[in-house]
Amino acid sequence: DLIVTGVQTCALPICSSRTLARLPAESLGNRAKVREERVAREKQEHQEYETKRRAELLSEETLYAPGETKVYSDDALGAVSLPVGGIAAGCIQMDGKARMAIWQIFNNHQEVALPGTFFALRVKQEGEPVVRVLQTEAVGPFAAMPSLSFRGEYPFGWYDFQDAALPVKTDMEVFSPLVPMVLRDSAMPCAIFNITVRNTDNAPVEVSVLASARNAVGISGRAGKEPGIDEQYDGNKNAVFQENGSTFLEMSSALPKEAAGFGTMALAAVGVESGGMAAWESPDALLSAFSTSGAFSGPVEASAPEKGKTINGTLAVPFVLKPGESRTISFALAWSFPNTVHGAPGWGGEGNHYAVIWPTAMDTARELCARLPELTEKTRRYHDALYDSNLPHWLIDRVSSQVAVLCARTCFWTRDGYFGGFEGCSTKKGCCEGNCTHVWHYAQAHARLFPELGRLMREQDFKHQRDDGGIPHRHLPKTEPATDGQLGTILNAWREYLASTDRKWMDAHWPAIKLAMAYVIQSWDADEDGVLAGRQWNTLDDALGGSTTWMGSLYLAALNACEHLARLAGENELAGRYERIRLSGAKLQDQTLFNGEYYIQKPDPEPRKDYNDGCAIDQLVGQWWACQTGLDWYYPEDHMRSALGALFQHNFRASFYGVPQLPRKFADEPDAGLQMICWPKGNRPPDDHRIFYGDEVMTGFEYSAAAMMIHAGLMREGFAVARAVYERYDGRRRAGLTESDWSSWGYSGNPFGDDECGKFYARAMSSWSLLTACQGFDFSGPEGRIGFNPMWKPEDHRSFFTTAEGWGVFSQKRGGDRVNAALDLRYGKLRVNSIHLTAGGNWPGVSVSVRVGNHKIPATVNMAGPKITVTLTEPLQLLEKELVEVEAAATKQPYP
Repeated sequence: DLIVTGVQTCALPICSSRTLARLPAESLGNRAKVREERVAREKQEHQEYETKRRAELLSEETLYAPGETKVYSDDALGAVSLPVGGIAAGCIQMDGKARMAIWQIFNNHQEVALPGTFFALRVKQEGEPVVRVLQTEAVGPFAAMPSLSFRGEYPFGWYDFQDAALPVKTDMEVFSPLVPMVLRDSAMPCAIFNITVRNTDNAPVEVSVLASARNAVGISGRAGKEPGIDEQYDGNKNAVFQENGSTFLEMSSALPKEAAGFGTMALAAVGVESGGMAAWESPDALLSAFSTSGAFSGPVEASAPEKGKTINGTLAVPFVLKPGESRTISFALAWSFPNTVHGAPGWGGEGNHYAVIWPTAMDTARELCARLPELTEKTRRYHDALYDSNLPHWLIDRVSSQVAVLCARTCFWTRDGYFGGFEGCSTKKGCCEGNCTHVWHYAQAHARLFPELGRLMREQDFKHQRDDGGIPHRHLPKTEPATDGQLGTILNAWREYLASTDRKWMDAHWPAIKLAMAYVIQSWDADEDGVLAGRQWNTLDDALGGSTTWMGSLYLAALNACEHLARLAGENELAGRYERIRLSGAKLQDQTLFNGEYYIQKPDPEPRKDYNDGCAIDQLVGQWWACQTGLDWYYPEDHMRSALGALFQHNFRASFYGVPQLPRKFADEPDAGLQMICWPKGNRPPDDHRIFYGDEVMTGFEYSAAAMMIHAGLMREGFAVARAVYERYDGRRRAGLTESDWSSWGYSGNPFGDDECGKFYARAMSSWSLLTACQGFDFSGPEGRIGFNPMWKPEDHRSFFTTAEGWGVFSQKRGGDRVNAALDLRYGKLRVNSIHLTAGGNWPGVSVSVRVGNHKIPATVNMAGPKITVTLTEPLQLLEKELVEVEAAATKQPYP
């Protein structure tokens, strides 16, 4: 492994060869000595830093302490960019200054700012009123708040403003509805802003909260040609009115319905009858009017003075606060821009799915005003259930934060229902089109929170399946099947089956899955010995060859899944065939690829883009899939534990001083991370035959490797890898990284969107597997099976779980002769036939009690080793807000 530890260029004067020739030898020697001393000193400093950081990252206090909500302030606000908007409906990115900084609601990837769109506060006691814009950057004559702090637990962001000169305390909550299992409600094209003002003085205070918005109807992100932004303002019109107890600012234009920028916007003061102005002339005039009275009475209609121009409108809500009193004003922004072409040539579709449900922004705004308390409560219920856990707070932040990818411009949803996913976002368009199978198979959050979405994406994969069973790794006509993408699609389908309520979906798609498996066997394992060979295109953007446990373990897991599905379909002979291949492959792969420490590659005779004896981050990615979907362990567990320990030992860096990151740099030198591939035993392939990206650091891979470490009992190592990512995305802006659109654009650090090939990268949704690994989650909706084998604090565990139709909180307390567990269903419903738990050891016998409230549920119990299976005599339909409690206890007598 090529490591140049601690070497940096010294800032010495540049001398020509002629000048050097005239310098005395003693002078040259001094210069060389100074240089050597500086390099040695820097090397020593970097080594000391590396030692210190490694100790910090591995300390139990750092990794395991419960922690609390992270507060971002000062430098930690520099990279914050929280997207608010519905799933695949466009978004507004809120920055660390509380600005609505980036608008991506116009079917655009390019960054668009909307001048004239902001919130402001007026406060008056005796004397002149004070006005502040609710952000830390002034807007024309509107003075800024002096400072703020930010807290973010997706989907919520909270801004706490500080201004000692005001007799009030102001904060702002921003979010969009996110209700797991309810895709429709989670895809509303809107953003909610709850502004709370509290009187901290001992006298009453007059307050008014202003919301100003630019009518941006006419902006459109150009599609098909060179990406750009069009502004086609034509007859832009605003109207202020009250309806059903709320106040609206409706923004429209005279553009024809087929125009690219056609659409509508709406601003609502929810549940408040107040006033507003349909247009304001200038920021100075607006400030004067707002400062004078804090209320507006018109005009209630206004139009732009000419074509190519637009207008800004505003709403204001005045009120009086008694000492100690507080009030929250809710504003909702909604949009509808139905005309676009998503995707890339040959892939994507037209229009927006949300416009089928909510044709205009006012349709969304009206529904929000009618349902905001309900949608807020359900969104908050999800957030509270997720954080009602004894997992470290920082780890839950990593699990939750990458769900933001779904409402970033990584995703789109067309008028006819096609759900499209880029890999990430570049500055002008989506990065790497086509619902890439070898990237999206890592993603877990979307399918766990919205099983309907997981099934939809699989159906789309199978629609692109070729007659021979191959699935193009992008939904484009001429892309070849990727080995990992093909296998990942099979495993995705297995997950989608588990997260269904019955077998109907699987029965409909089993022929396609079976054909996909046949393609794998025919293409890469024709002799059916379970060992792959030949050219294997993969997620590192080229083809390796020969046998690896990277592809091999994915193969074993896919065979394992198909075994189960074949038996369910009554095809026992086919299931037996899959099993024979799997067992042979597990044995031969372990025998030929385990080098006594970790799993390597045995390349084909023809060199490709290989890694030979490298220690690879994905060497057990198929086992990662198996562990989170109830499948088997494939290689000897001690070998796998050794391999994961070696991966941490050789690939984990506490800093990257002097460590090349090629071809892209994603980690700053002081930061930690898990490098993709290292060669501790040499045999690094030459450049022209070495796998791409092997020297890089990418979070989607880090999360899956960390989760696999947790599954294998290497808790500290797995947490350290995940913690390293958490600290790299801590809100501080890291500059000087790779500038390309196909990387991090030259900077990183946003807590709500990891970088890889662009921003908000889809693979990062593998972070959800950290949760399922910690809880040892096992679920099959069609079988009515749910189980937990917590790796995190099994003696006292508490964490969030999702099922096919609901979600809730699992808790367990375990002593030497007793396991007490509870399933607290916070939303939806859950059909249960059996509950699976794990004792702390082998018991001679076991007894069990199952209760829902005061009702005892008849059940039988079985135990195999430490595994406890509780089978209910009749299926239990657990309803929302019901709690099922299970108590299993050791007995001296064996059970019958």
